[in-house]
Amino acid sequence: MLSWLAEHIGTAARTVTCRGGDSAPALSTAIDVATGLPQPIRARMRAVDLDTMRAADVLCEGFESAHGAALLVDDVHAADPASRTALNLALRRAVMSGVLVVVTGRRVPSVHAFAEGFAVEELGGLDPADAASVLEAAGVEPIAPVVAARLIDLAAGNPLALSQLPHALSREQLAGRQPLPDEIPLLGDLAAAFTRCLPPPGGRARELLDRIALSSDDSWSGIESSALVDPETALEELENLGLAELSNGRLTLHHPLLRSAVIGSMTEHRRRQLHLEFADSAALSAEVKLAHRAQGTVGPDEDLAESLVHAASRMRAGRGIESAARMLDHAVQMTGSDARRGRLLLEAAELLGAAGDAQAARYRLEAVLAEERWADLHVAATLTLATLEAVDGAPAAAQQRLMECVAVAAPDQVGVVEARMAIPLGMLGMVQQIIESAEAAVAHTRPGSVDADVARVVLAHAASARDEGRADEFVDSLEPLDLVAAIRHDPLVGLHVGRAMAIAERYAEATTALTRLIGTLRAEGVRASLAMAYGALGENHIRSSRFDDALVCLDEAVALCMGTGQRAFAPFWLGLRARVAAVRGDDQAAQADLDLGFTISDRQSTFGARYFLLANAGLAALTERRDDDVIATLGECWAFEQAGGLLAPQVARWHVDLVEVYSRRGRRDDAVPLVEHLETVAAASGASRWTRATARRARALLCADSEPERAGCLLDEAVSIFDPEIDAFDRSRALMDKSRVCADPAARDRSRTEALYGFRRIGASPWAARVTADDRAPLDELTDAERRILDEVAQGLTNQQIAKRLHLSAKTVANHLYRAYPKLGVSSRTEAARHMLLRDGRADQLRSSAR
Repeated sequence: MLSWLAEHIGTAARTVTCRGGDSAPALSTAIDVATGLPQPIRARMRAVDLDTMRAADVLCEGFESAHGAALLVDDVHAADPASRTALNLALRRAVMSGVLVVVTGRRVPSVHAFAEGFAVEELGGLDPADAASVLEAAGVEPIAPVVAARLIDLAAGNPLALSQLPHALSREQLAGRQPLPDEIPLLGDLAAAFTRCLPPPGGRARELLDRIALSSDDSWSGIESSALVDPETALEELENLGLAELSNGRLTLHHPLLRSAVIGSMTEHRRRQLHLEFADSAALSAEVKLAHRAQGTVGPDEDLAESLVHAASRMRAGRGIESAARMLDHAVQMTGSDARRGRLLLEAAELLGAAGDAQAARYRLEAVLAEERWADLHVAATLTLATLEAVDGAPAAAQQRLMECVAVAAPDQVGVVEARMAIPLGMLGMVQQIIESAEAAVAHTRPGSVDADVARVVLAHAASARDEGRADEFVDSLEPLDLVAAIRHDPLVGLHVGRAMAIAERYAEATTALTRLIGTLRAEGVRASLAMAYGALGENHIRSSRFDDALVCLDEAVALCMGTGQRAFAPFWLGLRARVAAVRGDDQAAQADLDLGFTISDRQSTFGARYFLLANAGLAALTERRDDDVIATLGECWAFEQAGGLLAPQVARWHVDLVEVYSRRGRRDDAVPLVEHLETVAAASGASRWTRATARRARALLCADSEPERAGCLLDEAVSIFDPEIDAFDRSRALMDKSRVCADPAARDRSRTEALYGFRRIGASPWAARVTADDRAPLDELTDAERRILDEVAQGLTNQQIAKRLHLSAKTVANHLYRAYPKLGVSSRTEAARHMLLRDGRADQLRSSAR
């Protein structure tokens, strides 16, 4: 398929074939991708200190700076994990990309995770007629019809299998004169079929091919400087055979299975011999040579193991976290100490988990847990494995694993297990159990230890979510803690700290603390923790009305969660990003994020994530005047709290939105419990500024029709309590409400003007349109042409589409709009469209107008 695309696109297309998988050099595929991007991207991608996060930054910049290009990535499942993560992050960030990117891969978990949220097409196999043509073209001998039918059936339309299967059978079998084997090799065994295509052992071409297969980076300089005789002639032979080519200083095999076939045909002695040859190459770096030496040495060799551990330590300090883990894997093979082998395996798993390579980390953790001789490591391995399970969407399994671990943990280990319980419990929405586990964790950990610090951070978040009046107290208790050490111990510390500070309205402190953590984590390449810290910082920015800053952080959090095995947390950040998009009038983007978030949450039964998604979906529906949807989504939030315990209104900030719709619908009895809950929390000691103001606004909404004067007084109080900068959105909503109940024209105009300014300052165009729609400036000030054009704008048409429909030039349309905006009192296209729809009572068309 990619070959067909490349042919039709032409010279603008570039195809990159992933190869090597876990054994490939870190970022080798990312470097291949960057080779087709303009300078200085190519040069920056080859920097010696590059890591996955920097590679993602460089690729993103390359995608956004290139124009009119196409990148076709084949077999992404075979990319090295660091490249797969870097490419995934770059694609999710590059919203202004000028590159068409098409990625193919097998139906395996790593590819499903890579593709989530992107447009996906699943390709079926070839139909029988096309399959027969491929099979016939691939066979060097005639194939009997009955044999061909059997092969077509077994290949299930896979063109690779069809093209290679004839080479795995004898002439007699193909002709039907001998029975076919019971096990006909399909995809898993096709590498063996490629051995028929290899040049004979001992020849120059085969000597070069063997070295390419074991090379760490496929660089011509590294292979040319080996003990190979006449490498140029050998390369010419391989190119003539169609097996390899030299491009941009790197050797590329023409099929990814060739490498497996070559390595599979070597003896162990031959592999070790070539690895040792590479270990003596002057063209390779010290770390690469050390890795080759480890693969060429028959262990145990404690000195070599120690060198590998030291190299891993240097790599980790230099942000090469995956490479450090691979070095530890080599050290595992070199050490003769069982105890050390277990510790190294656990350390490698923890590094891979921190880097976001959950699958590789799980494999090593399960190996540790399977060995009774490493029983002293089982609690630590269980904690890491349960964390990976929870953040990847299996919180119930993680909770069960941790409960079993508590039962067998030593007394000094119980506290750390209880603290880690917060992750799956939070995903499942079990707030009271989180508090109980956090309190148990604090009680069972040694004061001053990192474990105790983590437990106190978890407790601060959980207890504040239940009782916001104590949020300040809990945040104060975090001041002496070493948060950097804590986040290295628990990847969710950033989330806990950010949420606790947000509930306490300590936004400046949260920004400082989280920014410091992010800087440290980026320097270390610890991507699992970065996603939580970025998401928490984005949430703090939303609460303080810094929407532009929030989007930057939330884009990063979503990309990291989707690209590093933390899909279960993506709905939290998708919901918040949808909230900003809705407030700013991008209804289509908001709905796309909500749809993806609900898809992930519902698939994984993560009720905690669903609660926050519903809260943000409620505001999106309220912005679009979809009252029935507001009642449905926020009514479910209320049911969640009634079942599991009432939460602080500050946690998800949805209660007043439901009160607004209930009041508008005349459902006072349904609104009263919500208002009373807000007032109860607001009256308690230590209540947040936002809750105290919002409780007054909610009561005002409830009594606006029957007691407008009282409502006006309550709204004045709310406006005075809200901070004009931090609470700009909610304060503007209170001012808009005041303008609707105020009897004094002058005071009404002042409230309307101030509300309009507040909404426009933060880019809340749909809400600004409500203010201008309430202003009964006559539409007859518009000319007929202006009115016709505005009607088309309200339908979501562009200037070019309007010009074509009304037989005008696009410039004339723009000029009419320029003159019409001041007459309506609006300042943007979105605001004008919503103004027209709201004035004409067409609120049901709001979503289509945003498109």
